[in-house]
Order: sequence, then structure tokens, then C-alpha cells
Amino acid sequence: MKLTIGTVQFGINYGVNNNNGIPSDVDVSNIFDLSIRNNIKYLDTSISYGNSEERIAKLSNNRFDIITKSDNVKTSQELTSSILASLSSLKVKSVYGFLFHNADNLINNHSLWSTLIEFRNLKKLEKIGFSIYSTKHMDYLLDKGFIPDIVQLPYSLLDRKFEKYFKDLKEMGVEIHVRSVFLQGLYFMDSKNLPKKLMPLKKYLDSIDSICRELNVSIGELALNFVNQNQYIDKIIIGVDSSNQLDQNIKMIKNWKVNSNLNELINKIKVKECHLLSPINW
Repeated sequence: MKLTIGTVQFGINYGVNNNNGIPSDVDVSNIFDLSIRNNIKYLDTSISYGNSEERIAKLSNNRFDIITKSDNVKTSQELTSSILASLSSLKVKSVYGFLFHNADNLINNHSLWSTLIEFRNLKKLEKIGFSIYSTKHMDYLLDKGFIPDIVQLPYSLLDRKFEKYFKDLKEMGVEIHVRSVFLQGLYFMDSKNLPKKLMPLKKYLDSIDSICRELNVSIGELALNFVNQNQYIDKIIIGVDSSNQLDQNIKMIKNWKVNSNLNELINKIKVKECHLLSPINW
């Protein structure tokens, strides 16, 4: 299964539609147990996610491959410290993936890439890469020859700006990990009750709702499976705060019946206010 468990909410309150807060140790353990039973073996975390790494070390029983991300770093020394701090917090000798949390760090100091390569050569990091938010950054980094083992990027029903890179990235052997498939819970909100700043998105959310009615599926099923059926995507990072929530996501994938018209229907929706698809602008 492509699902990867995002762990930001294990360490901090996160998400526009999160009303449950930080899950307890019992909740997190139940999430991990259900994940393993359903062949979900990857966790996505970061040193910036509060005490998420420490909780993974405490509760995961070393059953997962872990992708973590740097702190905000400017120098090789700071990056080295961030890597070593994550390995220490996670209580591991190596991790599956280590990414720049902020691609600007690499853009502003190209030598940081060599630091990641050194740690990869030492087998402290199996794969390296960056988490990215803008196509401008993607263009810059690829043009400069920074070819990641893993790239993490936002992708969802309305936010499809990175689609044009998928084929080329796969030809370069890059793993594509996508996040924000539910736009931090925005797709589940009643479009009539959106915050004023997000109200321009109402018409697009209403179009998605119409597609759901036409296909007789829920918004969760539509959003998750639109991404899951994309052949270029390797991992889908989802944040959950309970095993029940994870179970719902698993069932939405397992019970999905492929619809050949789905992409055509979604591609008809063209968002003009693209800046509102970035939670940083909320």
C-alpha cells in the first residue's frame, strides 16, 4: 500500500480541520499496530514536529522505515547537527530518508548537498532529497543538478501544479512522495463555512462536491484515490490522529472501484487563486 503515516500531529497541533489535538500514546500505538497489519511501513517526520521523533522511538518498536527532515539550516555544521539530533531522537543508526525541510536552505547554500551525500556514503542516510512547495524551486534545483532520491511535494484534487514533473522525475529514478492530499482537511469543510480568506475556493470545492455526487463517492474517497491511482506516485503521506481514522483511509483505498473518467472530471477544474492552495498563506 502506498500510504505513509505523517506524524506532525504526534508532536504539535496541526491542520485547519483538526479538532482532536495531539493523540495519546495509546492512540499512536494503535495507529502503528494497524499500519503494520496493513503493510504500511513508512513514517514521515521531522525534527521540527515537536517531540514527534521521540514518540516514534518510544512507540514504534523499530517496525518502520523512517523519513525525517532537517531543521532550518544554513551551514554544513547546522545540517550535521540536525541529522545527528534526529538519529539520536529516533534512537537509530540510520534512516530510510532525510530531506531538507525547506528547499531554500539548499538553494542558498549549495554545499549542503555534499553534506547529505557524505552522510549517505556513511550509510547514516539511505536516501536524500528535499521537501518542496513551489515549481520555481523545483525548476531551480533540477537545473542545478540536485537530483534527489526522494522528493516530497503537495498534490491533491485542486493542487496539481507538480504533475508536469512526474514522468521526468520517475525517469531519473526519483521516489515521489506526496502530501496534503486532503489540503490539511480543507476538502472536508462545509464550503459555506470557509474562513473569509478562503472563500474564493468555494466554487472549486462545490465542483468537487458535484463530482462526488455524480460518482456516488465521499470527498475522502475521491481525494485519496485520485492520488492513489496516479502511477507515478510512490508514497502518499496522510496524517491521522486515531486508528479509526487510519482504518477509514485504508478502507477507502481497498474498496475503491477505478473510474476511468475521474482524471478528466478533475482536470476540468482550473483554480485561478493558486496561492490559496498553500496552507502557508492561510
